[in-house]
Amino acid sequence: MNLKKYVFWFITGSQDLYGQDTLDQVAKDSKEIVAKLNESKALPCELIWKPTLLTPSAIRETLEAANADSECAGIICWMHTFSPAKMWIAGLNAYKKPLLQLNTQFNEEIPYATMDMDFMNLNQSAHGDREFGFITARMDVPRKVICGHWSHAKTQKRIADWMRVARAVADGKTLKVARFGDNMREVAVTDGDKVQAMMTFGWSVPYYGIGDLVAYMDKVSDKEVDDLYAEYDRLYEIVGKNDATVVDHVKYQARIEIALRRFLKDIDANALCTNFQD
Repeated sequence: MNLKKYVFWFITGSQDLYGQDTLDQVAKDSKEIVAKLNESKALPCELIWKPTLLTPSAIRETLEAANADSECAGIICWMHTFSPAKMWIAGLNAYKKPLLQLNTQFNEEIPYATMDMDFMNLNQSAHGDREFGFITARMDVPRKVICGHWSHAKTQKRIADWMRVARAVADGKTLKVARFGDNMREVAVTDGDKVQAMMTFGWSVPYYGIGDLVAYMDKVSDKEVDDLYAEYDRLYEIVGKNDATVVDHVKYQARIEIALRRFLKDIDANALCTNFQD
């Protein structure tokens, strides 16, 4: 499973009332945040900077593009300035992947002695993040909210933890679970709903007969079995390995393992389920 293939989009919200100079600075600052977070090596995946979003149509197009990109495992949204929340409704309604709402500001300290209205127009994260937070709460959008300065190790660790979960969600959307046999006869607690599993998690759970696996076992050579048994012997203490019956049993399990790995690879499955009754 190549989890390194996933990336996350960093999306900055603003609006077109502030003039080009302010918007140029917004873009410059958000690019710097992305670059330094990537350089920190604290995150398990690469952050991809996206142009500042200023209009409802641009927001929707960007979030729909995130949906369509198979390598995008989620988005991080940050409001550098005030971004009117009604602009986000259509985009958030369309968006289907994990969302992190990052409540931060570009500057670590507020320059009270020198700040003026230009500075306040540019650095409105305290205002913009709450406007964005209002609409995600009003719409009941599933999201993670993280507060803290983006340069702090604690904040970066929380972002990294969320990324790992979101990456697992993305990987799970294409998971195929090979099912050998049904749940145990008369047992209720393991009687899963395969349709609901696919609707909720994206997991496909197709059935395969034990005979399908046996056909693969028949093609495993004795040398392959002996080589894997030798690996077992290097890695583990095999209790009773001087008993031919024990060795035969372990080698039979080795044959199953070799066949099972090949079978799962051929059907593009990364998990399996079965029960000892079968």
